[in-house]
Amino acid sequence: MNLTDPQQLHLLVNHLPVIGAIWTLLVLAIALVWPAPRLVRTGLLLVVLVGLGAGAAFLTGEPAEEKIEHLPGVVEPAIHEHEEMAERALYLSIAAGVLALAILIRARRPGRGAALAPFLVLACAALLLGITAHEGGKIHRPELATPTSAPALHPPGIQGDDS
Repeated sequence: MNLTDPQQLHLLVNHLPVIGAIWTLLVLAIALVWPAPRLVRTGLLLVVLVGLGAGAAFLTGEPAEEKIEHLPGVVEPAIHEHEEMAERALYLSIAAGVLALAILIRARRPGRGAALAPFLVLACAALLLGITAHEGGKIHRPELATPTSAPALHPPGIQGDDS
């Protein structure tokens, strides 16, 4: 593995926020049910790390795009869709991370309520992270793409009988 290769570096770090968000949501969900301060702090710290991971994935994306955009088999429009979704996921991931960091700094013993807001923001971010990952898969896997238009009801040149 060559960590100076932008494509390989992006492929390495882009899984961190997706998998991290899933595990973090699990920890926060447990913290909402069983509000042990140490568990809540761990969940909040994980939210911060997911935000940082999303930032790393986003920052490595542009150099990776420049390396692959002209390669055969790369679906150019998929890169744009992936990038647009990544930007939205990044903003939500960072918002969740900043919120969690603020709670960690302010609360001496964070309780159940401290985990709720970051949980909700991260849940939205996790959804967008998953969609972003799916869109990224379409860059090299065009079969993952859904058709952009519905098939014609009638073969070309033949009109249906609407009477």
